[in-house]
Amino acid sequence: MEIKFSNIYFAYGENKAPILRDFSLTAKAGDVICIKGASGSGKTTLFKLLLGFEYPTKGKITFNDKELKSTQLTQLRKQSTWLPQDLNLGEGKLKEVFYYPFSFKANEVIRPGEEYVLTTFEALGLNKNIWDEEFKNLSTGQRQRVGLALCHLLSKDIMLLDEPTSALDQRSKERVEKLLFDKEKIIISTSHDPWWLERCTQIVELEPTS
Repeated sequence: MEIKFSNIYFAYGENKAPILRDFSLTAKAGDVICIKGASGSGKTTLFKLLLGFEYPTKGKITFNDKELKSTQLTQLRKQSTWLPQDLNLGEGKLKEVFYYPFSFKANEVIRPGEEYVLTTFEALGLNKNIWDEEFKNLSTGQRQRVGLALCHLLSKDIMLLDEPTSALDQRSKERVEKLLFDKEKIIISTSHDPWWLERCTQIVELEPTS
């Protein structure tokens, strides 16, 4: 499995300065990659390009040696899970909103039972009682760990994580490492957390282009 960005240029409009200029990156199974950079350097744009919500001005992105268009983009999306920095699953108790990602056709067959979900929560240091709490009342750290539990339970080959440990304490971070790191997966993340950076196999620093 391989994702490759080759000489990517991207600008939001013909007369705009490029956000990304001649950017290249190769990610293979087992890689834990962190994209660093100041606000506006292109971190979010890279995720949008990879998921097909934006397209390169120049250059190309390939997934398993095929350009990321149409069918290949669909395949990549099916094999990916995306975790924003502050997860929002909507209104309702956690047990009501947690299963939303499993309502999609591609995920229906891997819908986990409640017991397995709660076991995963425990592995991340979450109390089982959280299952009956209103999602909106959870702390940032709790929501982050719920999101990481989702990433694990969705069992995708590619994980895209935005600041995955920003609200976690040391013990919680160690639990995340034990649960998520897998030599068969590609993990692409953004982070400023030294703990996370130490565990990455590759760190890419984006510089503002203007």
